[in-house]
Amino acid sequence: MTSNVDELILNLAKSLLGEEYTELLEFLLNKKTEMTDDEIANELGIKVNEIRKKLYALADQGLVSYRKSRDKDTGWYIYYWKVNTEQINEILLNRKREILEKLKARLEYESNNEFYMCPEDKSKYTFDEAFENEFKCPKCGSQLIYYDSSKVRQVLEKKINELQEEIDKETKLGAKSS
Repeated sequence: MTSNVDELILNLAKSLLGEEYTELLEFLLNKKTEMTDDEIANELGIKVNEIRKKLYALADQGLVSYRKSRDKDTGWYIYYWKVNTEQINEILLNRKREILEKLKARLEYESNNEFYMCPEDKSKYTFDEAFENEFKCPKCGSQLIYYDSSKVRQVLEKKINELQEEIDKETKLGAKSS
């Protein structure tokens, strides 16, 4: 049985990295304890190098973390891996900030350009691209028509405002709880 937090982490991993990473993450969530990459590989029947690759990718996204200690006999480091369930809110908040920046960049692009569209395949071109092609579609030769991107800008502005409000609210809640 998975909790809401577990479900959130699995969905986040799936959207960030793909389905093949969720099996490993779900395995770690169910174990609820630290495990070495060797232990994980043995229990899942997967090569340890493949497990390490996936663990590092999950760690890059902040979904798992590790603790390392030195083996007294060999002198090598042993890595103990676990899921970052306590940091999921911060991970999600950072993801929202990244999306917000991309939306702002897209809004700036839409605001600073004039667009033309092919009536046949709906490809969109900037004024410069349309001008270079004599206002004809480079794919089919149709005459390009002016494209009013004001609706796109309105939608982007609305999404940016909503996301900014969410981030501000979550930041205030996070500040109160710490």
